Amino acid sequence: KVGEVSRARRGMEARVRDGRMFLGEALCLCYLWSFAAGYNLDVDGPLQFRGPNGSLFGYTVLLHRALLVGAPVADSSFSRAAKKPGAVYKCSVTDGRHCEQLPFGHHSCGKTCYPEDDNQWMGVSLSRRPDGGDVVACGHRWKNVFYSKQDNQNKLPHGVCYKFTPDLTQSRALTPCYRDHQRKFGEDYGSCQAGISNFQTKDLIIMGAPGTSYWTGSVLVYNTSSNVVAAYLDDDSTVQYGSYLGYAVSAGHFLHRESMEIVGGAPQHGQTGRAYVFSMQGNLLSIINTELKGTKLGSYYGASVCAIDLNSDGLSDLLVGAPMYSSVREEGRVHVYINQGNANLTEAKFVLVGRDSYAARFGETIANLGDIDNDGFPDVAVGAPQEDDLQGAIYIYNGRKNGITRTFSQRITGADLGSPLKMFGQSVSGLIDIDGNGYQGNAGALQSVSVLCRTRPVVKVEAFMLLPDRVNRTIPQCRENGQPTVCVNVSVCFRVTGRPIGGRIEMRYNLTADAHHKEAFPLRFYFHGNGTSNITVGRVKTKHNELTCETHQAFMRKDVRDIFTPIYFEVTYELGEHSTARSSSRTLPALKPILQQRGENSNVVTNKTEFARYCAWENCSTNLQVFAHLVLPSYNNMPYFALGNGKTIMLNTTLVNAGDDAFLPMLHLRFPSNLHYIKVLDAVSGSLQSSENSPVIINNVSKTEAKQLCGESELTKKKKKWLKSSCYLTRFLSTDNYHFRRRNMLAATLLKKASRLSGWTAAWATCTSALTRR
Repeated sequence: KVGEVSRARRGMEARVRDGRMFLGEALCLCYLWSFAAGYNLDVDGPLQFRGPNGSLFGYTVLLHRALLVGAPVADSSFSRAAKKPGAVYKCSVTDGRHCEQLPFGHHSCGKTCYPEDDNQWMGVSLSRRPDGGDVVACGHRWKNVFYSKQDNQNKLPHGVCYKFTPDLTQSRALTPCYRDHQRKFGEDYGSCQAGISNFQTKDLIIMGAPGTSYWTGSVLVYNTSSNVVAAYLDDDSTVQYGSYLGYAVSAGHFLHRESMEIVGGAPQHGQTGRAYVFSMQGNLLSIINTELKGTKLGSYYGASVCAIDLNSDGLSDLLVGAPMYSSVREEGRVHVYINQGNANLTEAKFVLVGRDSYAARFGETIANLGDIDNDGFPDVAVGAPQEDDLQGAIYIYNGRKNGITRTFSQRITGADLGSPLKMFGQSVSGLIDIDGNGYQGNAGALQSVSVLCRTRPVVKVEAFMLLPDRVNRTIPQCRENGQPTVCVNVSVCFRVTGRPIGGRIEMRYNLTADAHHKEAFPLRFYFHGNGTSNITVGRVKTKHNELTCETHQAFMRKDVRDIFTPIYFEVTYELGEHSTARSSSRTLPALKPILQQRGENSNVVTNKTEFARYCAWENCSTNLQVFAHLVLPSYNNMPYFALGNGKTIMLNTTLVNAGDDAFLPMLHLRFPSNLHYIKVLDAVSGSLQSSENSPVIINNVSKTEAKQLCGESELTKKKKKWLKSSCYLTRFLSTDNYHFRRRNMLAATLLKKASRLSGWTAAWATCTSALTRR
C-alpha cells in the first residue's frame, strides 16, 4: 500500500527507471551565455556531473551554497546495510564539479519505534529556509517496523525528514507522524508518508502527509522556534477519503501582509482535485478557503502549488498545477489566483498552458524563481516533463502589476541543452545567487540529469532624446556641403539603472528622422554623410547610473512643403559589447548582460518637435483671398470665346494671404466634360498634382499666382439658329491650419459660327476652379 500514495508519481518513477537505457546518470550544468532561445536564463554549454547508475540521480534539485541533487534510489555511502535508501548529493559548481553524498546516519524515534531505511526514497523532496539557509531533505517511504518485527504486523510508512544546518555538516531527524504504541496501518498517521513534499518559511517546516487517515491526507507544520508540530485534523470530513491532501505544499501571506498561511494540494479529491488554504492556531490547522477546485476528472488539480506574490503588493497569490488535464491527452494546465486580501483568491480569466502540447503534463512542478528579469516582480518556472516525446521542457512566466504574463517569455527544452535528455522539467529550483552576480540561478531536473542555468544580468535602460521646441525654417544655422542649411540638433541619451553591473556597457542604436511623415510628401530631414537617408546609426559606452549622450545633426531639405505636421524622431536601441568585470567565481566566467524586455517596442523611444509658425495666436489665423479672370474679350461686360477663332481659353488666378501663414493651401481647378485641361503656364512657386478634369496647386507661401489653360472641345453643330451658353468657374479656398472655404464664380459665353449660315452657334460648357482643403 505504500505505492498507493501516488499513482501518478509511481508511473513517473517507472518511466524514469525505464529511461536509463537512453543515457547514463549525469548532472548537467550550463553556464555559457546565449540569448537566441529566450530571455535571460542561460542554456548553452552544459557541464555534466555523473552519478551512480540506477540511482535516479537528478530526481530533485535544490540551489544552495552548492547544488543539491536528490537520488532517491541510490545506495548510501555511509550505511552499507540499508538497501537503496536514497541519497542527497552536494555538487560544487566552481571547484572541479565534484559531487559527494550528505551524511544522514541513524536516529532514535521513540519507545515503540524501530527504523528501516530500506527504499525510503531519501531526497524525494528538498527545501531551503529563505533567510538562514537550513536545508530539509525527506524520504516519504521511511518505515517504523517495531510491530512488524515483534508480532509480524504491518510496517508503518511514517516518512522522515532531515534538517541540515546551512553548512550541511549536521542534521536532525524529524518523524512527525510517529506516535508511541500506534499499530494500525491506515488509521490516523500509521501510513502518513510525511515528506513527499516539503516547504520552509522563516521558522516553519511544512510537510505533506498524503497517507494520513486512509489517504485522506494532511499537512504537518513543525515550528522550529517552539518545537511544536501542528496538523490538520479532518474532524468534519471536509476532505474526502483518498484525496491525498499534502501531495504538494506551500506557504505565504494570504490573510494580510504579516500573516503566514499554509497551502496544501489534494489532487484526488472527488477525482477532480482541490487546493486548500489553512491558518495555523496553536497546534491545529484550520481551512480558511475551500473554493479552489479542479474542473475536470483526472486532471490532478493540486499536484503542484506555489504561493508567490506575482504583483508585488505584499499579498501572496497562488498557482495551482493540473498536469493531467486533458483536452486530447494530459496536456496540463496551471490555474492562476490573485489575492484580493483576507485569502479571497480570484481566479484569472485565463490559464497557463505552455504550448498546450500532447501528453506534456505541463504543471507537474511550479517554482518561484525570484525576480530574474529585474523588473520588480517575481518570475515563475513551470515544468512539462513529458513534452516532445518525454524530452521535457521548462517554461518561464513573468510577474506583472496585474498578475502574470499570459504567454511565456522563455521555453527551455532538453534538446536546447545539446544532449538527448529525458523528463526535463520534473523538478525546478531557484531563488539563490549561486555565482555571485546578484541574480538567481535556476536548476531543472530530468530523468537522470540535472541542469543548472545561471541567470544573465538584466540591464535596465532609461533612454530619451533631446530636441529643440521649435525649428526655425527661415534661418539656416548649419552648413551642409558648403551651403547654409536649416538643421536640428538631436541628442540621444542613455542611463543604465537597476542592479549594479561592472564594466562599460555599449549601447547601439538606429536614429530615424521624420519617422511619422505624411506618405504623400517626401521626407523633410536627412543626416549628413549618407546622402538623402533619414536614418543614421550610433553607439555609446556608458557605466551603471551614468548619463551618456551623443548629438546628431539632422538637415532640412530645400523643398519642404509640409510645415504643419510635427517632426518625429525615433531611436531603436540594443546592447552592444560589454567589457565585463572579473568574475567572483574562479571557474565560471561572468555572463554577458541582456536588455530588459518590457513588452513590444520596449526598446523604442520617440520624441517630436515642430516648425515655428510665427502666428499671433496659438491657432494661426489666415486671411486668404483668391482672384481670377478669364483672358477673353467681352461683350456687354460678359467675356466670350468665339469657337473656331482660337484653340485655348486662358485663366489667370491670384491667391493672396493678408494674415498668418497658411499651411498647405490647395487650389483645385475643375472643368466641364466638353473641355479638357492642358497645363499650368506659370506659377510663383508650388507643386502641381493633376487629373484629367481636376488639376491641384499646393503651396506654403502667402501668395500664389498661376495661369490655367483650357483646351477647345468638340461641340455639336447647329443649323440656322443662334445658341448661347456660359462657362462657369467656381473657386474654393481652404488651408491645413484654418477651417476656411471661399467660393466665387466666373462665367463666359461660348459662341460658334455656323457652317452654312452667316452667324454663330453657341454650345454650353462649364469650367470650375476651386481652392479646397486637402
